[in-house]
Parts: sequence; C-alpha cells; structure tokens
Amino acid sequence: MWQSVRVTPALCALVLSVAVAGCSRPIRVGVVLPETGTAAVYGASIKSGVRLAFDAVIANGEVPGGLEVAYRDSGSDPTRAASAASALFEDGVVLVIGGATSGEAKAMVAVSGSGGRVLLSPSASAPDLARHGGVFFRVYPSDEIEGTAAADFFISDRRARRVFVLQEDNDYTRGLLPVFVSELQAHGGWIVASVEIGGQSLEAQIRQALARHNVDGVYVCGYGDAIVAALRALRNLGYRGTICTTSAVNAAPLMQRWATVLDGVCFPLVTFDATSQREPVASFVRRYHEIYNLAPDVYAAHGYDAVLATLAALRGLRQHTGSTIREELLGLRGVVGVFGPLEFDGDGNIRRSLVMHTVRSGKVSVVEPARANDQAREKAQAKP
Repeated sequence: MWQSVRVTPALCALVLSVAVAGCSRPIRVGVVLPETGTAAVYGASIKSGVRLAFDAVIANGEVPGGLEVAYRDSGSDPTRAASAASALFEDGVVLVIGGATSGEAKAMVAVSGSGGRVLLSPSASAPDLARHGGVFFRVYPSDEIEGTAAADFFISDRRARRVFVLQEDNDYTRGLLPVFVSELQAHGGWIVASVEIGGQSLEAQIRQALARHNVDGVYVCGYGDAIVAALRALRNLGYRGTICTTSAVNAAPLMQRWATVLDGVCFPLVTFDATSQREPVASFVRRYHEIYNLAPDVYAAHGYDAVLATLAALRGLRQHTGSTIREELLGLRGVVGVFGPLEFDGDGNIRRSLVMHTVRSGKVSVVEPARANDQAREKAQAKP
C-alpha cells in the first residue's frame, strides 16, 4: 500500500519545496529492502533510518501536493528485489531507495537502467555498480575504498604481509576481495591461503591452513553471518593474531549477540559522532532514540542519508524524470547528511573516507595505530 508521509519541522521546508513545485499529484518514491531472509539484519536497520526521515514524527496535516512512499520486502533475494523495483517504477515512482546488498543492487540496477529511472542504494558497495550510465547512486563507500583501506592496514599498521583469507562466495566478496588482494600485492604482501566460508569442515580447513603456513594476519571477507562463522572457528582454534574483516560486521544485532567473538577484530568504517551537536546528527540520534529506544547504527544512518539525498534532489523540480533527478543528484552541493556532505562523483559514488575501527567489550572505537604505540614505547624506554 502507498503511505502518505508527514515530516518533522527539520525536514518540512525541504519537503514543502518538493511538494509545491508545480506537481498536480503526489510524488512517489519506492523503498526496496531485505526485511526478511539472510540480509534482514541490514535491511531492518536501514529501514528504521529511512522511515525516521520520511515519517517518524507526524506534523500538522498533509504536505501540500503530497509525497507517497511504498515499502517492499526483497526477502534478501536479488530476483525478488528486481521484480519489486520494476513494479514500483511501472506504478509511477520517480526513484527507488534500495539495493541493500551488492547482489540485490545489481539485479535492481538492470531494471532501473532499462527505464531510465534512478536507484539510490544505502549500502551496496560493489565497484562495478557505479558504471551503469548514471542510473545508480549510493551513499555508502565503494569497495575500492574499503579494500584499499583493509590492505593498507595489514601492511602499514600491522606489518602483516602473509595474509590468510577466509571468504564468502557472493557478489560482495567478488567485488571487494580483488581490490584487497591487488592493494596487498602492490605493497609487497601476498595471500598464503584461502578458504571458503560455508564449505565443508570450515574449522578443519582453517586448522590445516594455519598449520601449513606462516600467517601474519587473517582477512575475513563476507557478510555478517559468514563473518561470525569464521571468527567462531578461529576462536575455537585459539588464533590470537591480527584479524581484519569488512564493514558489514558493524550491524547492531551482530554486535549485541556476538560481542565476545568480535572482540579485537578490526574493520574499515565510515562513522559519525553520535554525541555531536551538529545537524542533522543531533536531531537524528535524538529522534531515533525517542522512537526506537535504541542508539542508531551506521546502517540506520545510511538509510537516513539516502532519504536526505532523495529529498534534496527532488526539491524544486517541476518534472520528475530520471534525467532531471540524476542531474540534481550529481549537482548536490551544501546538503549535509549524518556522515557529512552529500556529494556524488560522476559515477554516482558518495565522496567518503574510511577509518579503521575495532571492537572492545562490545563497543566500536577507532584503532590506535600500532606504529604510534611502538614509537611511544620506544620513547618511554629511552628516557633515563
């Protein structure tokens, strides 16, 4: 069903400018996310941020002109996600927010491109998604940035050149892992062994690889459940070396349930200061807690930012076509989201940088560079 959306005062001016731009009927936006299935852990957080931005607090009456949002569950199935997006476009939506995973986004961008519509992803990161003729945009950093950051962490910070890879077989890893390997090799590192997560006797295969090879560190490449499976096997085997994984680990349900297993694991992440008084961070965090009685994770924040980018692009447009919306998204300047400026490059990638983080006692914090710690110890030892 279509849902009429009312907005908070913080978003009211923005949405009013959309609504009164000469439209005789409500503007329609679609949202396709995995609310069930294996990727629901991400879809639930993203949707909470999306809904918060669209309709968390009901203001006074209908927005003039109207803004309608339709939510669809992909079921974590790329084919179902593409079908839902196609149906929404046929029903008159001007843009779809969706493609939580790279697999879903790849299927959805095909139906978006065929009709010249726009797909705005809150979290899909495969590098090749941004090469689809301007129909795809994302508020989540590309794997080209994440893979490089992870490899540089092993080489520059941990001086780990011999890396053992544990990988899930999906579109996400097929986009991310080649970037990681290329960057690692470019700086003198190499992969000593690779084991697929989800295969037979995972723990036995890991034990065998660790016994055969001199390993400086382990890179776990995959989504949440696969990451947890690999980490549990490593913990059972008593592995105590450097472990780096993907930003996909930083979902609130995973952190809550598997805090002990995740302790000490590092990963690249774009994040925000939840204590900041900067807008829209302050109002986002406050309202999120009021509505959900939870602290928002990064996926909720990316969902929120996807809506802010959508509304900013629709603002003032008299004709809501794929080409006009693309032009507005590419030309966004001065619009600030939770993570900072909402500005896209010519391929639809958000302009973002990543910082290495780690888990300590269930909390995520920035990694202190090992090199800086070594230098501090050397200085302390040198003192008389």
